Amino acid sequence: MRTLLIVIDAATPGVVCPAILTGRLPVMQRLASAGTLHDRSVTIFPSITPAATTSIITGCYPAEHGISGASWYDEERNEVAYYGDDFWVIAREGFGEFVRDFLLRLNGDRLRAPTMFEMIERTGRRTASLNYLVFRGIVEHLARVPVPVAAMPGVPVAVSVHGPSMLALGDFVGPRVAHGGRLSKKGGPLHRFGMDDVSTGVMLKDLMSRNELPDFTVAYFADNDYRSHKVGAHAALDVVAQVDRMLGEAFEAAGGIDHVLADTYVVVTSDHGHCDVLGERDRAAIRLDRTLSTFRQASLGRPWRKRDEIMICPNMRAAQIYVRHPTIDLIDQISLAALADDRIDLVMWNADLRHDRSAAYIVAGAAGRLEFVRGHAGRGGWTHAEDHFGAAWSWRGDPAVLDFEQDGKRLWFGSYPNAFERIAGILDLEKSGEVWITARPGCEFEVPGNKAHIGGASHGALHALDSYCPVIVAGPAPVTLPREMRSIDIAPLCMALLGVEMRYAVGDSR
Repeated sequence: MRTLLIVIDAATPGVVCPAILTGRLPVMQRLASAGTLHDRSVTIFPSITPAATTSIITGCYPAEHGISGASWYDEERNEVAYYGDDFWVIAREGFGEFVRDFLLRLNGDRLRAPTMFEMIERTGRRTASLNYLVFRGIVEHLARVPVPVAAMPGVPVAVSVHGPSMLALGDFVGPRVAHGGRLSKKGGPLHRFGMDDVSTGVMLKDLMSRNELPDFTVAYFADNDYRSHKVGAHAALDVVAQVDRMLGEAFEAAGGIDHVLADTYVVVTSDHGHCDVLGERDRAAIRLDRTLSTFRQASLGRPWRKRDEIMICPNMRAAQIYVRHPTIDLIDQISLAALADDRIDLVMWNADLRHDRSAAYIVAGAAGRLEFVRGHAGRGGWTHAEDHFGAAWSWRGDPAVLDFEQDGKRLWFGSYPNAFERIAGILDLEKSGEVWITARPGCEFEVPGNKAHIGGASHGALHALDSYCPVIVAGPAPVTLPREMRSIDIAPLCMALLGVEMRYAVGDSR
């Protein structure tokens, strides 16, 4: 029995699921009809690709896997880790550093939890990664940097990386197949050096036509996110339709979808959703450096200087703020300054300032302030309840801050799905900024050197518009998905389908 995991970046269920049900995505409709479709799986916070794709492949939150977003401060190296699409920052820091960061550090010591590739292959099974960003495994591969990139100053010609048995990483790593030769692909600058959807689709089709899918395969399609940023999720549906066609071609090359599903579970999901951004820059773009101008700020992407008080690490519709010498009073000042801008939605921090899991998490917004803790707190006006995954929480303050209700012993979240677990899932990480700030729907943070996606779409925040993902599962036997689903449940689901033990099961609280 095999499992094929398809990850379509930023596939937003409010757009994709109606297209599936109405036949605009006929291959996914066939999969949903043969199996099951879930339209409200909740991603992590921050709902941004590097952290979210890591959670999919590890089954855990940033507090455990160590990847805290697209941009964060690495205290051990005294540098800012950056994995966004802002090439101004990349160019300034140097492409050599970016290549090392992506190939060696993201999949090296920065990643602290085992991936499915590692867990599965340690049982003697084989796995494959087709252009997935988080690919760490137990097999050594030589990654060769494409000539146009390697020609730039400071860029290495080749580096050694560890991945699954079959690692396809654009023009960097081209895997050999069992009976000789290499997988077909598209490469070069026109195909983002082999990292675009067409290249992933061609490789998947070739692999399936040869009947050489290993026990577990991840195929990653990134283009929908790029397009959605520019034109919005609805206008980008043609990109998802192209993925649908490529999946159909791959299934046909393997003998047809029914033949594939006879011995292969197919799981389709995304890493986050998309929230539309307003078309008026003055309203949509939040210059957080100006909002927090009363605090001395580190330069974007640079380590601390002597007099700096705060460091802003933008993550599109979220930002984490590092505080050089944090105190509760200073955090309160930052929160008040941020919320003075009515385009800012929430400000979040850990009351202990040391990312202590036993301390209270504090959330401030226009509705007031709320604090919550794990388990059953003692006296002091705390209310106790459980989330949908059986975890106990205590809270006090105004529930309108996070738009939730309590029905008996159960918490029901509205605009911020599974908020308690997701907030704790980032604030418990010692590498996290002391403060997280999110933008209201329609708005995005903009920093010097990069532009907000005005009139397009963005993500990163805790809000439901950023947070929901579709999940389709079809295969040899029926699969029942829980009513409440999360991206961190994808790994336990795939492992269970393969019969491989994992420390977490689908629906386990974290």
